[in-house]
Amino acid sequence: MKDCLIHNHVSGTAPMLDYCYFYLENGYGRYTCGLARQGIIEFLRIYAEESVFLGPEWYLALMSLKNNPSVIGFTVEQMVISRLASSGLRWGDKVIHPAPLTSFSGSVTVLSTDKPSTYYIPLHFNFKAIDALYAEVNEHKKTVNVVAIQVTVAKRHTDSETKFFADWEAWTSSLRSFTITLMFLWIVESKRGRDEVEAKLIELRQRQITAIPAHATHWVMIDQVDKLLAETLATIRPQGDVGVMGEAMAVHISHRESYYDSL
Repeated sequence: MKDCLIHNHVSGTAPMLDYCYFYLENGYGRYTCGLARQGIIEFLRIYAEESVFLGPEWYLALMSLKNNPSVIGFTVEQMVISRLASSGLRWGDKVIHPAPLTSFSGSVTVLSTDKPSTYYIPLHFNFKAIDALYAEVNEHKKTVNVVAIQVTVAKRHTDSETKFFADWEAWTSSLRSFTITLMFLWIVESKRGRDEVEAKLIELRQRQITAIPAHATHWVMIDQVDKLLAETLATIRPQGDVGVMGEAMAVHISHRESYYDSL
């Protein structure tokens, strides 16, 4: 099924294919629709090893998918998530560590206080707020670092931060007795930086509630996560559409701005 996902060559007659959602075309695997694609992604996230999206076949698949921006974006998300879980990420004085993946259905899941570090991955492809959430718990000190992660290679993206924080109380329902350090991390192609976001409060008749908690927003470039992935993206961009990061990577290869809606 993975071969169908990446349009790879399938040996033999592939009798395991149902030919309703997956089929062969000139010996290469294909899927019929986005629902079929999402179904196999969910299966791999639940049952396959965490590094399933790190093989060389995925970089080659991006080359064959260069005329399909939505599938490119979806594939890059999966590759970046697997890279984070496998290798972690360090930028400046910040770090998120390699950790196991835990998939969940629905819009929110309970964050476990029994696991030191975990990446929580929503299975629904239309989950609009985040692509992953990293939680690092210190039970002894009663502290937890929470990093909401959004991966995008699109020129424009919805206001993920506002959508994520709309469910903040549900996300942190298990962390009432913990001190939370919060960060929102964008992984993009052409921007680096950070911004300190003040808490936004809403006055009700009887009380005051926090609409958006104080947090830091960081932008990290894909080449800081996976240099080969960044190089691959640079090679498949139409000329004149590679962006700041893509131009730099194209020069590098010859010698061998993601958008954010302000709150």
